[in-house]
Amino acid sequence: MKIRKFLIALIALLGLVGVSSVSNQVKAASINTLAKKYQYSGVTYLYKMLKLEGIKYNKFPGIEYQNGKPEGIVVHETDDPGATAHDEAIYFNREWKNINAYVNAFVDSKQVIQMYSPNNGTWGAGPNANNRFIQIELCEEDSRDAFAKSVNNDAIYIAKLLHRYNLKPDNACDDGEGTIWSHKAVSTFLGGTDHVDPDSYFAKWDYDMDQFYSLIEYYYDLQKKNENTDTKDPNKIKDEVPAEVQGAVTLGHDAYVYDKNGKKTKTLKLAGSPVTVLGYKIISNKKYYQICKNQYVVATNIDATARTVKKNTYLRTRSGQIEKGNLVKKGSRVMTYGSKITIKGQKYYALNATQYVLVSDIN
Repeated sequence: MKIRKFLIALIALLGLVGVSSVSNQVKAASINTLAKKYQYSGVTYLYKMLKLEGIKYNKFPGIEYQNGKPEGIVVHETDDPGATAHDEAIYFNREWKNINAYVNAFVDSKQVIQMYSPNNGTWGAGPNANNRFIQIELCEEDSRDAFAKSVNNDAIYIAKLLHRYNLKPDNACDDGEGTIWSHKAVSTFLGGTDHVDPDSYFAKWDYDMDQFYSLIEYYYDLQKKNENTDTKDPNKIKDEVPAEVQGAVTLGHDAYVYDKNGKKTKTLKLAGSPVTVLGYKIISNKKYYQICKNQYVVATNIDATARTVKKNTYLRTRSGQIEKGNLVKKGSRVMTYGSKITIKGQKYYALNATQYVLVSDIN
């Protein structure tokens, strides 16, 4: 009799576990079903938003991707309950220099705010991911309906980016290989960071990265069916001019001018020279900014690269003289431009038109 009761209790328990598991799957699936009922909010660009609100735009320098274009997308969540995409955008625009963090976009149930063009990397997931992936932060919502709207916006935006950069959906969260990463996957497989978002936040809504990946894949396929099937030469596509370098900018490094085919001319523009960016072009897997008709400069002479100082060091002048009043301490971040240059037999990176740092003193 006791054995029989035990078996009955065990069967009942297993049944409850099964029901619970099925129930969770239904809830997770219904988030995607609910999400698909909503329209995409579209993209708001930070610099335009700030201009309308009369707030100063604090230009983020960007990071050049190691392969010339993004390899995928990292999915984050803000861990900041109650803060909207607008709140986060304002905060990061004001504080990025102090907090050493920045992302390409913030997404909530009402909008997508693109902070920085995905043509360049940001400071979102550590040194092993920042120069490889686009970084997108999902804001925390306080209702299931708002959560569904937010993941819908996020999934559509991500799917559009995959098409834009000719990337196919591939979930990297289980094996560390693919185009769609969670911040947790970066921590697990690449290191350089210890964050585990968005898993805990997703779990609050009985949701997970597999479900979100499914939603991304759905919109990717849907967009593919609706896209123009004409083939295009990527070297001839005139993409949007990144807002962060739109119009007049200053060269951070001496730059030779190239023609539309990537052939170097005899014209050299010195660091500190003003130029006007009209667009950009990829030539032989290298990015160039157009500054005039049939005139281009290598993008790294305008886009800065973040580097970490590995020991206390002094900045140097263009002639290699030490600036004793400019000590940069170990662990500080500096923004460098262009390729290495040689001054009196030593290698340097340019910080601007007049200041340089020893290559051996930074990572």
